[in-house]
Amino acid sequence: MRAFASCGTVAALFGLLAFADAVAEDRITDQLQACEVLKKAAVELHLSRHDLSGRYYCEANGDNSDVFILGLRYITTADEMVGSNLLGWFAVRRADGTVLEWDFEQNQAIPLRPRPPFEQ
Repeated sequence: MRAFASCGTVAALFGLLAFADAVAEDRITDQLQACEVLKKAAVELHLSRHDLSGRYYCEANGDNSDVFILGLRYITTADEMVGSNLLGWFAVRRADGTVLEWDFEQNQAIPLRPRPPFEQ
């Protein structure tokens, strides 16, 4: 019985170590990494009205101990030069890569609002 308990304890420790590694892998450590997370979210969460995969880029606007603050923009074509290419301001949480909206008036990250699917 004692050997079984020891194996269970070892298995539990390995499980905790694996969980700690997974959390550490999700941690965002710099603005480039935060931008990659935001560009992926732009497609998966439909942050723009059209799928602009491969055309997104980020404009850094600072950070704090919790988030990186980034503007999501896209590379325009000649026929799109009608206005701004800014899709919005977002915060990427350092701890886990969660993408949030950045509210400049409140100077804080807020949950993303639901987005409709891409227009065709």
